[in-house]
Amino acid sequence: MGYFILFLLNLFAPFAALGVVVFFFFSPRRNLLKNLKYELSQRFVLSPFGQRPAKSLWIHAASVGEVRSVIKLAGLLKEYYGCRIVLTTSTAAGRNTALKEPVFDKALLMPVDCYPLVKRFIKFYRPAYLYIVEADLWPNMIAASAACGIKIAVVNGRLSARSAKRYKLLSPLVKLLMGKITFICAQTEEIRQRYISLGASEDKVYACGNIKYDLLNEYPSREGEVSSLFKAIGWQDAFITVCGSTHEEEEAVIIKAARRDKDIKFVIAPRHLERKKQILRNLAESGVKYVSLSSYKKEKDFEGCRILLADAMGWLGAFYKKASVCFVGGSISKCGGHNFLEAAVFSKPVLFGKYYYNTPDVAEALLNCGGGVLVNEENFASKTEDLFNDKALLAECGKAAGRCSLSFKGATDRTLKVVEKYGK
Repeated sequence: MGYFILFLLNLFAPFAALGVVVFFFFSPRRNLLKNLKYELSQRFVLSPFGQRPAKSLWIHAASVGEVRSVIKLAGLLKEYYGCRIVLTTSTAAGRNTALKEPVFDKALLMPVDCYPLVKRFIKFYRPAYLYIVEADLWPNMIAASAACGIKIAVVNGRLSARSAKRYKLLSPLVKLLMGKITFICAQTEEIRQRYISLGASEDKVYACGNIKYDLLNEYPSREGEVSSLFKAIGWQDAFITVCGSTHEEEEAVIIKAARRDKDIKFVIAPRHLERKKQILRNLAESGVKYVSLSSYKKEKDFEGCRILLADAMGWLGAFYKKASVCFVGGSISKCGGHNFLEAAVFSKPVLFGKYYYNTPDVAEALLNCGGGVLVNEENFASKTEDLFNDKALLAECGKAAGRCSLSFKGATDRTLKVVEKYGK
């Protein structure tokens, strides 16, 4: 039955691909198709890309966050296996991030998940191992790799309760795929149990922690540039709430808070920069004075400026470090929450909403220790003001968040021990 479902997926794959293209043409993110001709050559494996390696390690990471999270582990795997690394990503942004990292010998967009195309990719790059990062489990990628004798591993495995329920709707196919995976390193024991419930062998699934947390504080810092920016716009002594990875619903809440209290400044760092025009339009219509990171050098009058739009990548960590308080998005919006520890590591109070199902262990640990503050559309402004008005509470929350972040490190070493257990 599992193979029959896989056959049907391949049969309808061309129609699904066409549907995605149509969707993008009517989506705010349609500019992602601007390099369509170039991308198609990689998606459909239309030509070889460089010299054919003798043997390679294939790592698949969905996008920017997954690529960054696996950099340290990739270096250790490269040393352990002694082979080149070919990395594929689901997004152009992920690929562009990988191209800047010397640990990856090749960085490509993943082939369309159609069995013949994946087989063609494998035939050229001849990977001996496939490491899938987090949750991007593509059926044909797994099935074709297993058919070619490739050892398959899932590292930093993430699987929400919601996703597990959806997978169970295709139980025969999921059980088939789970049986082809050599081992799984899950982020938590709870996630480990979900993989087992889907058919993964209990003795091949390990709870190793989240390797993303081992990279906290290791990204290139732009702290000096942020300090200069805040000085230029007159925020050097301000109380600043940095709002990272935000979505539209959350930005409306932030704008409302900025209208309410002129003593608190806000940085908005959106999750998807393709939405920049829409965000700028919303800010202009709000009547709140704002400036954008890309244009502040052209501005002259910053008096009364309450919002800074961080419309460039690579700045969020430095903004978190210079913040008074941090809000992490995707949590008031129903997106499951983004990386809470990315802010906590700098000993800052972390505000977030109730939708934190992507990383419930981290969210609950922050709430229990006092380093996290639960907010919603109604109390976001008042909770921020509480921290502004109570310096002792602000310092106590920040210290608790910093201590909490340290307790989540060590996943990379635990993952490597599992890798060594299965040998070369």
